[in-house]
Amino acid sequence: MTVNLRKEYFRFALLFLCSLCILRAQPTYNALSRTWRVQSPYGTGTIFSIDVDGREYWVTAAHILTGAKGKPYGRITDKTVELQLLNPGGAGVQWLPVKFSVLQPPNDVDIVVLVPTALLLDGSNNTSPPATSDGLLFGGPCEFMGYALGGGWRAKMGGGSFWMPFIKHCTISGTDSESRMWILDGINNPGFSGGPVFLGTGNDLKFAAVISGYYLEPTEVMKGNAAQLALNVPKDFVNVNSGFIIAYDISHAVDLVKKNPLGPKRPAK
Repeated sequence: MTVNLRKEYFRFALLFLCSLCILRAQPTYNALSRTWRVQSPYGTGTIFSIDVDGREYWVTAAHILTGAKGKPYGRITDKTVELQLLNPGGAGVQWLPVKFSVLQPPNDVDIVVLVPTALLLDGSNNTSPPATSDGLLFGGPCEFMGYALGGGWRAKMGGGSFWMPFIKHCTISGTDSESRMWILDGINNPGFSGGPVFLGTGNDLKFAAVISGYYLEPTEVMKGNAAQLALNVPKDFVNVNSGFIIAYDISHAVDLVKKNPLGPKRPAK
């Protein structure tokens, strides 16, 4: 089952990118069209495709398949899984059942590589961005994409409509070099999990990391009416989004597929 995105989607992507030309970084057509919504028995998130050595692979966050709420992310015990992918050009919400073989890092990393039995993307006009974090700089800009707010948004073009991921800005704030994990400054929302962190645009765009989640921060809140608050009643704490995002380096995925070159191969051009 190869999904060949319609010409209207391609034309829309070109117009969309032209409208963003004043930005210092923007997603290209090949990055947008490789970022889809995914659904497992535990909920929905984001999945994206990379080509390594001419073979197609799909990457997402491991917790989407295990249901984990944080570390440890858990292990996927089955060698194959069936997930639902949202058809970008489908009428309304049209889920495509797809079977994948599972590749997982040996350590507790929130990344899983999924190998389809056959090519899912038509690669004739869809060259894969490089999968590398080379060029990430502390304090430097980056962006991430995904299907938050219960899904993406519908782009209308040429009499058709297409699902598109939301795009958000972030900054490289820190890193954990031992686990090859990046800490980003930005606001992540449920649904972005598994989505790509990217930097650059045009021929320089690259997929650098995979969104995992965000750090929670306890914040003081007060209960009661105005009179009670004036008496300085005891306070409670709730956990809120701290604005720091957890993202695992794409090298975890690349290392896996280099050791297990199982992806369906694209025909030579």
